[in-house]
Amino acid sequence: MQAGRPCGALARTLGRVRPVVTVANLLAPREGGIRHGRACSSSTNAVPPEGGGASGNGAPQSTAPHEASQSSGIALRSFDELNSALGNTDIHPWHERFEVKEDRVIYKRYVTVYDRAVEFTSEDGQPHTLHYDVVGHPQCHYQFSVSFPFHPATATTPAQVTVVHEYAQGPNILMYSLPCGGFDPRKHSSLRECAIAEMHEEAMLVGGEVVDLLPEDHPGQSELKWSRNKFKPFLFIDPQPDPSGHAARDAEEHTIEVLRVTIPELHRLIHSGQLMLPSVYTAFLSLEVLRERKLID
Repeated sequence: MQAGRPCGALARTLGRVRPVVTVANLLAPREGGIRHGRACSSSTNAVPPEGGGASGNGAPQSTAPHEASQSSGIALRSFDELNSALGNTDIHPWHERFEVKEDRVIYKRYVTVYDRAVEFTSEDGQPHTLHYDVVGHPQCHYQFSVSFPFHPATATTPAQVTVVHEYAQGPNILMYSLPCGGFDPRKHSSLRECAIAEMHEEAMLVGGEVVDLLPEDHPGQSELKWSRNKFKPFLFIDPQPDPSGHAARDAEEHTIEVLRVTIPELHRLIHSGQLMLPSVYTAFLSLEVLRERKLID
């Protein structure tokens, strides 16, 4: 994408075009403070899906087109400033003022796909509606757990982590992940219970200290930009093998291979892109806790 190119249908519709800049531009000191442009999700001359606009999100053109105004940047704000802006329309940026008007189911099997209509309000107060494809698992209340099974070092073995090696149907390859699974309201009263059950089901591990890696009132980490699903990560310290030696797995889980890796090996899985993203996030938080407790270097 060339610098200064308009950011697709949404930017044109809402009357704001911003230049695209690189990370180096963002970090370079400038007179009067750092400024930035808002990068697009795709090039404007990319071919959109049938019935879609050029927003890069499968979104049709707005219901109320606007002519693009002159390009302008905004001052880069701190994390605390952005948090304080939430809910305050006087300082809240126009592109963050939005309301979901409808979620219409257009496909449902294991994954449910929604046509989500979102109304954006521009600086002149004019509402504009765009449509997005959103996915989720309503049968799991849009929630799942990810567990980090940590085995402390002993006199003869280094610290290790249990991971699972299984088929990933999207990329159509075998990938690594931590034990994870969807919340089942028929079986679980909480995501912690879900995590304990999945540890047993996928990794054949039981017991150990369970550490919640997010506050109890945290809504959960978003799985993907276009997903309604959220997950909570848990750290299990020193879980033990299930004495029965087997677990009740779902049909699609019988190809799972369970293995232990050292911390350096875990880092290599992350660096090589072989560990699924929710597992990467869970590993990041878990390793921080383990370092604080001096269980790893």
